[in-house]
Amino acid sequence: MKTAFNLDYDHTKKTGIGRYGIELMSAWIELGSDCELWMRRKTKSTAPLEDFPERTIKHFPFPKRITDYFWPSARALSSGITWVHSANGALLPPSRIFKQVAMIHDLGPFLYGHMKAKDDTDAWKIQIRSIAEKADCITVNSNSTMNDLLSVFPFTRDKVFLTPLGIDHFSESHETSRKQEHILTVGTVEPRKNIDGLLKAYSILLQDKEIPPLVIAGMDGFRAGEYKKLTHELGLQNKVTFTGYITDRELADLYATACCLVHPAHHEGFGFTVPEAFTWGLPVVASNTGGLGEFFSETAWMINPSEPESIANGIKLALESGVTAEQEIQRAKLKKRLTWQNCAEQTLLAMKAIDR
Repeated sequence: MKTAFNLDYDHTKKTGIGRYGIELMSAWIELGSDCELWMRRKTKSTAPLEDFPERTIKHFPFPKRITDYFWPSARALSSGITWVHSANGALLPPSRIFKQVAMIHDLGPFLYGHMKAKDDTDAWKIQIRSIAEKADCITVNSNSTMNDLLSVFPFTRDKVFLTPLGIDHFSESHETSRKQEHILTVGTVEPRKNIDGLLKAYSILLQDKEIPPLVIAGMDGFRAGEYKKLTHELGLQNKVTFTGYITDRELADLYATACCLVHPAHHEGFGFTVPEAFTWGLPVVASNTGGLGEFFSETAWMINPSEPESIANGIKLALESGVTAEQEIQRAKLKKRLTWQNCAEQTLLAMKAIDR
């Protein structure tokens, strides 16, 4: 079985979907599985991915409209490609030469469509529906995502497979500063991340006693202006900082000086921010819903994202109790279980199951 990885995402941004695509390809190579990397024309000026031999990297040729349709099948036929993997779910034109496997990361556009801009939601609905109807094999990152997928597209049952993501790329442990300065949340400022619930919870905590300031690290997204206005309405403007987009170095500095990480999202298919905080030894407050509840319930202080009082109580426990001995044990177990090698192996098994 020879696979081509269709680079349908920005590989220079190693978070979320980009992180999944890059780590899966690296694990694929470590397993010794035969593969190629198919890249768009505009990526010719970027450096090849470190783990991929340059001879296996192929760029889509010009002209665009003709070659995008015919080149994948021609390339697959000449090089023995039987499967094409799309990490971001942007399927290639149908082919008799190869089958297609795509990851669905979450069903947010169908279940939480009001939490994104309408154009964004509509575009993702079209793409996810296309995967459900046309992909030969579908992988998902959690049982939560699988259940959501089957509730919307029950006809996919025989071709959807669970391939949990890895967290072992967060293997390096970091030292935190002796001066813990703030409570930290990381993510795009948008409704799905539950910024309003977090602000209300923080306001509740301030009524009880003085607590560290809150730093919200992430670029502005849908309805970000409303949350900044809410900060003023709650009288929090001197206690809450919105950083906007920051570099990896700036984010590392924020982790190093944080008291705890709060991830109160309404919905996540998986949630890389939580295990990233583990490498800094931080206590974590996380929602008990979706992939967060499925994978991290024994490693963090879990909260109900729909109740600001619950979020406030979780933050209070994190500040007062830190990381418990039991949470440390469960974090170590989870790191051994959630590996990129396992993700690659499960993806291979899914494709072989379809081939039978």
